[in-house]
Amino acid sequence: MMTEAEPKVLFIDTNILVYASWSVAPLHREAQHMLATYTSRGTILVISRQVLREFVATLYRPRTGLAITDITAEVRALEARYVVIEDGPTITAQLLALLEDGATQVHDTNIAATCIVAGIRHILTNNPADFAPFQRWLSVVPLVP
Repeated sequence: MMTEAEPKVLFIDTNILVYASWSVAPLHREAQHMLATYTSRGTILVISRQVLREFVATLYRPRTGLAITDITAEVRALEARYVVIEDGPTITAQLLALLEDGATQVHDTNIAATCIVAGIRHILTNNPADFAPFQRWLSVVPLVP
């Protein structure tokens, strides 16, 4: 049963999907376990089109040894498994406002903007420091405590 402290909606950062999908990735089992745990609790798991692009960019490299057809099949599976937020002018406006307010990492800032616009308060990531500038809006759920 979900407690009040547990998120009802959780944004999934790219690194979590990469770890969970690529069997030789560090933290593979931890990411799979975390996603399965939140799914079993009824948490709504959310990703964005940006996360899907980053997922492809991360895995479509010679060092992974993964075929593009395997990667694209996994992207289609992710689209079916999770709620996917579409990008648009409202998210871009929020991104620009955060950048003008001092944010410097564009990709992470865009994810924060996506969450802010969508009203998502929690993000699961293995890079908590990347989202520290947005703690006013986002609570980080670290993959490894």
